[in-house]
Amino acid sequence: MSEKLGRTVLDADYGLGEHSFDSNRLGLIDEEELTERLIAAFSSPGYEPPRLPTVATELLAQSQNPDVEFADIERILERDAVLAGEVLSIARSAFYARKFPPESLRDALVSIGLTKLREVVLQAALNLRVFRSPAYSAYMQRLADHSRATAHLARLVSRHTPIGEEQAFMCGLLHDVGLAGILLVLGEVSRGEKPRDLTVLWPAIHRAHPRAGARIAELWKLPSTIGLAISAHHDVSVGGYDHPLAATVCIAEAIATELNRGFAPSAVVDGDEKALCESALITSIDRTDATVVRRAAEGLGISEEVLADLRKEAVDWILRADGSGTDS
Repeated sequence: MSEKLGRTVLDADYGLGEHSFDSNRLGLIDEEELTERLIAAFSSPGYEPPRLPTVATELLAQSQNPDVEFADIERILERDAVLAGEVLSIARSAFYARKFPPESLRDALVSIGLTKLREVVLQAALNLRVFRSPAYSAYMQRLADHSRATAHLARLVSRHTPIGEEQAFMCGLLHDVGLAGILLVLGEVSRGEKPRDLTVLWPAIHRAHPRAGARIAELWKLPSTIGLAISAHHDVSVGGYDHPLAATVCIAEAIATELNRGFAPSAVVDGDEKALCESALITSIDRTDATVVRRAAEGLGISEEVLADLRKEAVDWILRADGSGTDS
């Protein structure tokens, strides 16, 4: 397995941009060293993140233009039939459709509105390109579901803060993109090879994923505030100060995890999720210490009473999600 790793000036191969190591020996490396190797892979000048569809990046830019017309957006989206279909599917979900779900792409765009178009397009692009790995499909599906849940719950949390709803949603949707990036890197194996067993790697993956995610956000040229929220969503501290967006995502993810919408399942169930639970160590990763969650709430001025109300709202959201029959 060959990884593109950033090297230091003390390394003999500094400047070469690549470093190869035997993936079968990963389990023999201590957690700290493996964490640094994973982080170095994303810091390397040679690292290329999973690419969003060209049409998606164009739409994300155009949606911020106050003079753009729905007809312009529709013409751009029609250039990528798969992405257009995914956008229409999301627009028909219980969280965007009104009384009657849209039947056409134009109806979907009108129903969503330009304000929420960016989040729907980004969600569609992540579904198609980023949360896909033949080697780790069950993990990626769980991660996609967790990210969507955290995004919607971050919107609920933001309503009790000065944070804008769309900004909170975007950070919630992208907060674990580093996990996806790491799984994509580790899942790249030669034909005929089995993907790496992640059992003993989870602690290092957990430690590395916030910084990996921030690096991906940087390479995608997303606003710096999104990268900061991604990098700090488990400790909420940036430069010694609690970051409000990171705190918003932290609370949303904690509630999602409480309600079994975390990346690591909270309860053993049948099928793929049972396999996830039975993978040693996974149930302890991608979780935030309760003291940090409390600090995040206090920093945002969210009381215990409001947290209780948020949990009720989250349960209502999950009931809608489970009953909608569509991805949201």
